[in-house]
Amino acid sequence: MMVTTTFRHKTQDCQLKSYVNKIVENLSFYTDLINCIQVTFEADSCRKGNAKYGCHISLHLLGKKNIDIKVICRDAKDAFDQAFNQLSNKLKNSVRHKKGIENS
Repeated sequence: MMVTTTFRHKTQDCQLKSYVNKIVENLSFYTDLINCIQVTFEADSCRKGNAKYGCHISLHLLGKKNIDIKVICRDAKDAFDQAFNQLSNKLKNSVRHKKGIENS
């Protein structure tokens, strides 16, 4: 599984990138079909003092339709957490679990 984390508009954050990579690895629990995960952060700085951060997660599954989630929050980590929760819920409902997990 390849994980790509991109920061746009001067949103680079090494701690956030480390956090994202650690959390995203947990998705392999649900399926072996994950080919690639792209996480993109960007800032909306149109209004000074009211900066908002967007997180877009794109999950590419082998032989299945890709899953795309976009969330905007005041904090980049919060945006990722909300997007990741939506993604994991969608993933649970769209793919079969790995063998052995179904009967647990």
